[in-house]
Amino acid sequence: MKTLIIDDQAFELALLAPALAHHGVNVVGRAQNEAEARSLFLAHEPSVVIIDVRFNNEKALHLCKELREINPNLGLVIIADTPDLRILGITFEHIPHGSQLILKTSEGVVDLIYRAVTLSILSAKSKDVSLWAGAENIGNAKLFINILSGLTDVQIETMRLVGNGLSNLAISRERFVTEKSVEQIVTKISQHFNVGPNPNKNQRVLLAGEYFKWAGPLRR
Repeated sequence: MKTLIIDDQAFELALLAPALAHHGVNVVGRAQNEAEARSLFLAHEPSVVIIDVRFNNEKALHLCKELREINPNLGLVIIADTPDLRILGITFEHIPHGSQLILKTSEGVVDLIYRAVTLSILSAKSKDVSLWAGAENIGNAKLFINILSGLTDVQIETMRLVGNGLSNLAISRERFVTEKSVEQIVTKISQHFNVGPNPNKNQRVLLAGEYFKWAGPLRR
């Protein structure tokens, strides 16, 4: 079946395409930006799209929905750095139905993606709930989920904003709460990760470090 890979990380794209082709996947195109993705999609009419959830500053899901409007039965394989998508500001309600989610750090990730290509078409047609492919074999997933599940949605969102460089004042304006409320939330998050006040270390830098630990490296 014809498959289009969309990823703005050139190195990952260069590795994944030939690896899947080796498994027998018919890779009809590789796109690094939205214009390329749309052009290749219309030209080749793929049955499946494989896309990084953080593509183009996390606009991947918007593009997925756009392509699904063209082909309602399009199989979607969405690759992510973390099994708790809240850290990226995403909930399962944002994920198109029937998507196959893949954790990049999964053991045998290429095999998982290969199997997900076929499953994505079946689940798209049946409008199944989106699922993590191979969740039972994700080595670090339980550790990730156990640690992050201890944080509320509000705390996760605040941590995301801290990781993106916003001050407490800016966060308070973003979330329409008081700056004091944000300070209290930041303190609770810091305690959760054991990065409390330390005269020799910058608490905010440490907290941002925790954010990128779970969200994946900074992307431009």
